[in-house]
Amino acid sequence: MKLLLLPLLATLVLPTAVIADDHSFESWKESYFENYPFECVEDGATPEYTRCAMEDLLKSDWELKKELNNDELWEQWRKARGKVCYHYQNKFFGQGTVKPLMSIACQQRLNSEAERYCITGEDKQCG
Repeated sequence: MKLLLLPLLATLVLPTAVIADDHSFESWKESYFENYPFECVEDGATPEYTRCAMEDLLKSDWELKKELNNDELWEQWRKARGKVCYHYQNKFFGQGTVKPLMSIACQQRLNSEAERYCITGEDKQCG
């Protein structure tokens, strides 16, 4: 079971570019889960609550992409964020089903920090 889950979870960890103009959020989100057989269940098994976490990340990504309104900048952010999170997931989490979940959480945290410090103006020192 563990060997089956890792490839499925890995497909969720590195989202491709968001093309907000071509899809509604719901259709775009569902396209990420075409080959993922698990539904979001907050208190379910690892693959189920991983889907919930990924859905949260996708919503955050969608909003951040719209806020940035710059495809090149968005791609640079997504790639840098992915590399940073990949580095730390490998450093701290080794192997197992929790590893992709930690990368998702890391990416979500970086998105939320960008929003908190730079978009909402909560931190007046940004920029």
